[in-house]
Amino acid sequence: MDQIEIEIKEMDALYFDKEYASYHPSNNEILQNDIHEYQHFKNVVACFYNYTNDMKVEIQRIKTHFETLKPEQRNNLIMNYQERIKKLDYCIKKNAHFCFLIVAAYVDMFPEMDLSQVSYVSDLPYFHHVQHGDIAKLRITLKQFYRDWSVQGQAERDQSYKLIIDRLQQYYPDAKSKDVKYQVLLPGAGLGRLVFELASRGFAAQGNEFSYFMLLSSHFIINLTQKKEQYQLYPFANNFCNRLSENDQFELVKVPDVAPAEVLTENDEMSFVAGEFITVYHQAKYYNFWDSIITCFFIDTANNVLDYIDTIYEILKPKGCWINFGPLEYHFANQFSETSIELSFEDLKHYIKQKGFEIQFEQMQESTYNHSKLDQKYLKYNCIFFMAVKK
Repeated sequence: MDQIEIEIKEMDALYFDKEYASYHPSNNEILQNDIHEYQHFKNVVACFYNYTNDMKVEIQRIKTHFETLKPEQRNNLIMNYQERIKKLDYCIKKNAHFCFLIVAAYVDMFPEMDLSQVSYVSDLPYFHHVQHGDIAKLRITLKQFYRDWSVQGQAERDQSYKLIIDRLQQYYPDAKSKDVKYQVLLPGAGLGRLVFELASRGFAAQGNEFSYFMLLSSHFIINLTQKKEQYQLYPFANNFCNRLSENDQFELVKVPDVAPAEVLTENDEMSFVAGEFITVYHQAKYYNFWDSIITCFFIDTANNVLDYIDTIYEILKPKGCWINFGPLEYHFANQFSETSIELSFEDLKHYIKQKGFEIQFEQMQESTYNHSKLDQKYLKYNCIFFMAVKK
């Protein structure tokens, strides 16, 4: 099928009206003229570009610390730390190649990226300092490929995505055969797997995402892969703790487990809009527009969750359904520079009903997030799973 259309509506002060297939930030005047937005985008590209150099710091740390072991201590370990370094180096090179492919189309925006003498991605020069927080976001993004686009991630997807899909299909059983498709919006769409799953089942599915890390990565995996399991990566290469086996750190993941281009047809409708949820959709043309809104691990990303609920109500059609799955972790709760309204589900449920929703289904459901079964340590959420219908 044709490449997925994406509309870049707003990222802070950044506006685009381009298809995802042809989107290139260097063509946009606002990005060129807005130094703040340009710098932010450059930081994101730099994270992908500098993956090898950032991971070399980890390798040097391991080398330095293991060299402090006494010979008798080192000799009595199953692990040969030099072999471990070789394995880690191999995994880093594979990941670096994958990261570079994601941003390869954008590096010409930055003249300081001189690639003329580079023969392999591991030789990339370090061109721009990136913050530790952005490096952490890239590592999370690599793990998101594990969750959304690998065979190993299927079990975790079934904990949430399958339940959401089943509930939506029960509410709209004629989605596959209906001439005019049901319009479904998924804010916080991440790498787009749930958007893809709904589009392949007959819904006109639109993902909404704010993060450049996710937008660039979802564009790559959805539009630029031609076949199943085209790429190899090692998303847990930087996990040095809580391993039962030495090889757990080097778990191989092949992505994607299904190629959207091989599944979606010209009759399927899938799109993305980039930007902050309320800013993009809180406008008159979207009022009473959507047949369904799906929020999966999303509503607690708000500074004020009630603003999300207000927007969802306004843009959902009468008798349209809102399906929610996720915890109430409230991402801004410990950031004193940010507003954060933290409410219990009891309060939220009361507000949802007062707003004009009827909660037709509700249950608690356990779910992990970005968890490898090989990892000793993981967080299990007791998620709120409900469906509310606008009266």
